[in-house]
Amino acid sequence: MAGFSHNAIQSKDLCNWMMFVDVDEFIYSPSWFNFSKPSKSMLQFLLPTFSPSAKPNYIGQISIRCNEFGPSSQRSHPPEGVTQGYMCRRFVEQRHKSIVLLDAVNASLLNAIHHFKMKDRYKTVTMSLNRAVVNHFNYQAWSEFQNKFRRRVSTYVVDWKEKANLASNDRTPGLGFEAVEPKAWDQKFCEVKDERLKLVTRKWFGSPTSDGYKLVWQT
Repeated sequence: MAGFSHNAIQSKDLCNWMMFVDVDEFIYSPSWFNFSKPSKSMLQFLLPTFSPSAKPNYIGQISIRCNEFGPSSQRSHPPEGVTQGYMCRRFVEQRHKSIVLLDAVNASLLNAIHHFKMKDRYKTVTMSLNRAVVNHFNYQAWSEFQNKFRRRVSTYVVDWKEKANLASNDRTPGLGFEAVEPKAWDQKFCEVKDERLKLVTRKWFGSPTSDGYKLVWQT
């Protein structure tokens, strides 16, 4: 939590809005498939619009819901990368991540996981899933995930090796208290096949090959 507060303070002179996501997460909008190439305006599209003639809407925080992806039959880290190798996820979205207007953050800097307490006049809005979603590549191939299990003690959540907070969302369903691969791990959490991010990145950057990327779609 202290890291969130530190970033909010140190970055106020560098930017107006700050996005709080993890390294295994990618924000994606389904509308982006209509673009032939990426641009900076795509992220600006996620922010509220302001009109000089309109009343202030005082939106200080945008909450974006997460889709959690599973191992997708992968037995090892996919050489083409996570956005290309993992395409099977849970049906119900889990958690949320936020884009925060730094000037709207309460002076206390109070924050919970991925969102801040706002100043009195500011509000938090939740973005619809057809406008934006976070692809969270949480449950990767076991060779990758077991490292996450061992590191978890160093983060702000309970150590996975302790029999505590058993109902916490930080616990992985079907995982015990040791870094031992559950039966049929590579097939777990596969309720929906979702290739949208995979396809749009291939459209923009090409198809991954052993030598890098080979362009497959010209527009």
